[in-house]
Amino acid sequence: MNIQELKQQSKVHFIGLGGIGMSALAFILREWKISVQGSDLSENYLTPKLRDKGVTYFVGHKTENISDDVSLIVATSIIKTDNPEIIEAQKRNIPVITRANLLALIMREYKGITIAGTHGKTSTTGIVSLMLEIGEFDPTVINGGVIHYFGSNSKVGKGDYLVAESDESDASFVDLPSFIGSVTNIEPEHLEFKGYAGSFEKQKACFEKYVEQIPAKGMCVLCLDSPEVEKIYEKLKSSKKNLVTYSTKKSADLTAKNIKMDASGVSFDVIFRDGREIKNLKMPIYGEHNASNALVAIAIGDFLGMSEDKIRKSLAAFNGVKRRFTKVGEFNGAAIIDDYGHHPTEIKTTLLAARALAENHKVICVFEPHKYSRVSSLFNEFCNSFGDATQVIVSDVYSAGQSPIKGATQDDLIEGIKRSGHKNVVKLTSDKDLAAIIKPQISAGDIIFCTGAGNVTYLAAALELQLKNLDK
Repeated sequence: MNIQELKQQSKVHFIGLGGIGMSALAFILREWKISVQGSDLSENYLTPKLRDKGVTYFVGHKTENISDDVSLIVATSIIKTDNPEIIEAQKRNIPVITRANLLALIMREYKGITIAGTHGKTSTTGIVSLMLEIGEFDPTVINGGVIHYFGSNSKVGKGDYLVAESDESDASFVDLPSFIGSVTNIEPEHLEFKGYAGSFEKQKACFEKYVEQIPAKGMCVLCLDSPEVEKIYEKLKSSKKNLVTYSTKKSADLTAKNIKMDASGVSFDVIFRDGREIKNLKMPIYGEHNASNALVAIAIGDFLGMSEDKIRKSLAAFNGVKRRFTKVGEFNGAAIIDDYGHHPTEIKTTLLAARALAENHKVICVFEPHKYSRVSSLFNEFCNSFGDATQVIVSDVYSAGQSPIKGATQDDLIEGIKRSGHKNVVKLTSDKDLAAIIKPQISAGDIIFCTGAGNVTYLAAALELQLKNLDK
């Protein structure tokens, strides 16, 4: 299938439409006037936006959702062959492609810029997208989170470039046609994917292949602060001359120095290996990790010939991505923060930013573990991730359809965090109990940090009202 054939489809049906990556592609197809519908197990904050764009949204996967005019089906990689909509498509000989297939198809029409890595992809993709937008490249954007500046997780531009967050969960990022690429970090994650077969070595090989295939006229931006990324750089640097490195800790092609944070956000200087400097760059978001993410965008902007003034304006305009350290409420002067972090490194990094922002005030972390397999394989890392939290409130594991694994339950994790030395760990037996647990101890300046990839976002969104209602 080529792009012209895609645009001639009578109707495209998405199985798993509510997912952040799937919805982004659905928005793109609607901008191209392609008829779109789809299904998911529940509605979410994206559902009204999809319906506003003329997308029919079914709750539940059912045979009858596949109407007679459906000519193509897009399914996420987690959809199983016994899904009733997949079975119906096979009966009717309707082609079924994956989200990655569709993204690769769309990207062939552009010069692709992809952001890969275990953590930081969504925010980095957002910063890069805004860099190109303010740089007047008018990019098309497909992201794994809603970029506040655009008010969407996607954008259709008229320029030559498409900026996309890539996905290592099923190794599909290797197949995306990328003119410019980046690897933010590499750690073991999604090893349950059958292509990785539980092997971190196989996953690292995929990242190496991704870097190797960036064309000579393009560029790949690599983070030297990640040991595994640095190993790939050291292995390939003699054969590939288009690798650009960045760091907040060591000598690199771009290095962030003098990183500071206050209530207005993060500021830093960037030093280029050739001696150039850009002083006092500012972003209205928090954390040293976002200074690091910004270096990717600066490297790409510099590669594309953007001026220092445009680079500075781009970073100053980036006000974050939904569910990436996003303030969603406040009570008695305590901020309620919603974050997508669900891997130990992500949690540790964002809690460090929360601690720096809160200074001597309390940081209460509400953590929802995501997938028993992840808790099991990274159990010790999770247990040691909460050192910057004053208190840790642990909810039940969001299973994502997995069966419980011995030693990886809510109770196991609570005991493990306590054994790591944390003295204030609380079990959340019911979501309804959260406000009552938190309210007696919070005061002005505190941060209530809600983190996880499942339902904790809804807890965070409802918490301010629940705390207020306890006064009644």
